[in-house]
Amino acid sequence: MKILSLQECQRDLAALDAADQLTTAMKGEIERFKTMDSQGLIKKAMGMLMSGNLSLEGLGLPANLFEQIEQLEKLNSVARTKYRARVLADKAVLEDIEPAQIVEA
Repeated sequence: MKILSLQECQRDLAALDAADQLTTAMKGEIERFKTMDSQGLIKKAMGMLMSGNLSLEGLGLPANLFEQIEQLEKLNSVARTKYRARVLADKAVLEDIEPAQIVEA
């Protein structure tokens, strides 16, 4: 089983913190979008479609929404890959351990 260095652990924890922050931000945006007045949103969208100037900011969303989603997906993908490798390594170690023999007194 591979032992991580302290620097690798700190880097991975920083990446997890970044993913937590992005997740919180995305949840906030989703909640804000869900509470928007649908009629008002439709009017905004129709006006933007008619003018040909469709933008996320016009709908009340951050301009970098898709970049945030992509970054969050990348962070989550790396975290899942590393966690899967760790679980598989732990599983392999556990499978190599022979069951203890029960000794009756």
